[in-house]
Amino acid sequence: MALLRLYPADWRSRYGDEMAAVLEARPVALHDRLDLARGALDAWLHPARRSALPAYLSLAGGALWTGGALVVLGQPVPPDWPGYLVDMLPQAFLAAVVLSVASIGVWLRLGDGAPRFARLAIQVALAGHFAWAVALGAAVLQIDYGPTTAIAATAAAIGSFLVGVALLRADDHIVGGLLVAAPVALLVAWAPAWIGFGLAWSAVGLVQLHGAIRRPGGETGVHAR
Repeated sequence: MALLRLYPADWRSRYGDEMAAVLEARPVALHDRLDLARGALDAWLHPARRSALPAYLSLAGGALWTGGALVVLGQPVPPDWPGYLVDMLPQAFLAAVVLSVASIGVWLRLGDGAPRFARLAIQVALAGHFAWAVALGAAVLQIDYGPTTAIAATAAAIGSFLVGVALLRADDHIVGGLLVAAPVALLVAWAPAWIGFGLAWSAVGLVQLHGAIRRPGGETGVHAR
């Protein structure tokens, strides 16, 4: 099946034939295709040899945003909402792009069988981050700036908040709590709060990097292997 080509080569060499036989044994429904696409993302971000890519994405996105917020904080009179400076826009654009991918890595901590609420949460988060990145890109190119940018940032914040709630419901209290707090800080029209948004994402990266969460039963991390 074509979707199996989305998986890493080492995964296909180990499981490809077995998975192809299972798929050929019955009709493949739409939800099966969605699960296969999600599994491919999971295989790339969480390979058999544990990958630190999701952690580095969270750290990079947090660092980009924190750096931009520090630029805003250093101004004699911080700008009004949505608060971007021309000098900050490229960093904000990159942060939105990186954090959209980081959101997928965080969401994959839920593992297989993510509930319907969690699936809705990541869809809202990705749509919001895409709109936010497009709005910031338009601002960088001086095409549009203002309410559209603020609305897109709000949509991204709502999506991240929902992903955080989904993680809290799965007992991933540290990362879930950080993702619930971070978007609230983003929506506050105050530069120090924006620094809090960036630092929260950096903290998410550190938690992922060091495997600080332990689930009941002794498994390390919500997405245990």
